[in-house]
Amino acid sequence: MNGDLQSGGLILKADESLFITDIKNYSGTYSLDRANDQAVPIHYEGLFWFMNEAGNFLYYSDQLKGNVLCKLDIVKQHSEVLLDKPCYQLQRHEDWIYYIHEEDHRLYRCSTSGKRDMRLIDEHVESFLLYEGQIYYATPNGIKRSTESGEASEKISELVTSLLIRIGNKLCFSDAENGHRLTLLDVERHTVTMVDNIVALSISTDDKYIYCANRLNDNSIYRVDPLHGGSIRISGESADYLHVLDNDLYFCSGREWHRISLFGGEAETITFIGR
Repeated sequence: MNGDLQSGGLILKADESLFITDIKNYSGTYSLDRANDQAVPIHYEGLFWFMNEAGNFLYYSDQLKGNVLCKLDIVKQHSEVLLDKPCYQLQRHEDWIYYIHEEDHRLYRCSTSGKRDMRLIDEHVESFLLYEGQIYYATPNGIKRSTESGEASEKISELVTSLLIRIGNKLCFSDAENGHRLTLLDVERHTVTMVDNIVALSISTDDKYIYCANRLNDNSIYRVDPLHGGSIRISGESADYLHVLDNDLYFCSGREWHRISLFGGEAETITFIGR
């Protein structure tokens, strides 16, 4: 999940439904039938970004409404605006929604009811994630961490990035000041490892491997072993917006969605019905 949100949170399984957002024609959000690779329009209008699930509920930023925070009740087929603010990179954690305000770039959180909205980090935040009771966040001045309530902030690295995912006890990101080389930061040992021959465009993970679009090879898709540093190319497609769901990797090429098994094979194109 933490990797998919860095890629826009555009595909999500919630309840028994699989949601996918059309970012080619911006026609809306669809329900995907994985058996037939077909996506059909859902009953709710909206262009869902940064989707988070909580049982029968879906939290998202609706681009058609100015990126405000919304909640969808999947069973009752009812949606509502929770917070009338432009929210970016939503992350639900327990009873809170953490988000970056798109205009002031500060980090906030509110309750899952949209109440108790508060600023946590009063500096520019590019990206963030939550791990073991702490917030790890990327700023123009380096990578920092604080408590979940934004207190006791400390810098843990001078490295600069605009995206941040976690795999085990390591932060994974593209190092902006080193040509966007794929880099791993061990948050316990404070050691830094750079992966050879990988310049990362989009990154996601299945919690075992890192999947990324490699700028050094026409943005084709690579799988990286974070323990040993080895990498292999698993698809020659030019890719962006990488999402991992179950045993499949979803990605965009030419703004069209495709799917490929994590175990290999040919990529399949997802068809949007009624688009």
